Amino acid sequence: MNATELDQYSTPELQKRAFALARDRRDWRFFIDLFRHTPTALEAEDLDPDVAEIGVAIDDLVGIWREATKGDWGASEPLARAAFIDYIATHGGADDGSD
Repeated sequence: MNATELDQYSTPELQKRAFALARDRRDWRFFIDLFRHTPTALEAEDLDPDVAEIGVAIDDLVGIWREATKGDWGASEPLARAAFIDYIATHGGADDGSD
């Protein structure tokens, strides 16, 4: 799918797809960069997970974000949507939406 097609999805659906894809790819940097622009601006610079534990670290980071923001992107939603669309379009995973 291209960016125009992905833009038709709701933000929660894009988030679900991007988070699942990034977690599967063990892409810690995606989450750090994204959460740096959230309403609470999580400071995760000091978190440097061991490669073997990166899946757990990602789950923990997402949990901290959800607790802090109640899952609401607030004014950062347009930026988050753009990041989700770019990530999915760049790294695949646009068609299945699986977790």
